[in-house]
Amino acid sequence: MKFQQVYAVVDSEYRVLWVGGEWDEFALSGGANGAISNKVLSTSVMSQIAGEDTRAATARMIDAVLKHRRTLRLEYRCDSPGMARKFLMTIQPMKEGRALMVHDLRDAWHFSPPLNRWHYDSAARDTKCSFCGNVRFDGDSDWTRCEEIGERHPTHVTYDICQPCLLAVDRAVEEVLDATDTVAPVEAAKLPR
Repeated sequence: MKFQQVYAVVDSEYRVLWVGGEWDEFALSGGANGAISNKVLSTSVMSQIAGEDTRAATARMIDAVLKHRRTLRLEYRCDSPGMARKFLMTIQPMKEGRALMVHDLRDAWHFSPPLNRWHYDSAARDTKCSFCGNVRFDGDSDWTRCEEIGERHPTHVTYDICQPCLLAVDRAVEEVLDATDTVAPVEAAKLPR
């Protein structure tokens, strides 16, 4: 597994001020040519995030870090069709109302067989969790792990947050809100694998 780390500095209006690490390499490997560094700088980080609930959760995390000046950590998945990838996102406060978002690749494994390549489509009937990658098929109330879907993975999805991931985001934010200067650094909120 190749070490991979992606950085972004955002301000209180969620504007991308700087990106670094393997940002462009990661964007291009996922087919996101519109997300390379020279196209995202000075834009809202929210314009790079699909799904209203996902944008709201990201805003809550950034706002909590900026307001309380405490670091937040959260594990999440950002898979490709051929590979499951677990990341640790760290959001830490900086000077002048800015936050540094660091995404560290922690683990990766191959899907066998590979999943169908999927695309965001606001009209899609199947939903993918933005934080764990699980899928809820149209008409189902339960989420299915990608590892159990294989080639049945939908090709068009909307994005939302499953209940366990929403609870993990809530815990991570609550730890920042409840933290005092005498509390140890926030541990990463664990998401289901």
